[in-house]
Amino acid sequence: MGFFTRLFVPRTVRRAVHPVRTVKRAVTPKPVKNLQRSLHPVSNFEYSVERSIATSLRSGGKRKATVYTHGNCTGRHRTPAAAARCRNR
Repeated sequence: MGFFTRLFVPRTVRRAVHPVRTVKRAVTPKPVKNLQRSLHPVSNFEYSVERSIATSLRSGGKRKATVYTHGNCTGRHRTPAAAARCRNR
């Protein structure tokens, strides 16, 4: 599966294209899968890098929620009003 295919085609569609492989994967015992995976460390590294890039591009760089803090309070308030009402001043 190519890098660009992984970017643009959803995983469910990619899995549906190979129905025999899905069944074969389900039947294979876990120890055998782990052994096969450990035999190709370079391929695994390349795949993990591709997956992380594809995931970050697909997520679109979601922003974190804004939080408000004050003084020595360890709470992270959602609004300035909640920070003003806080008892830990």
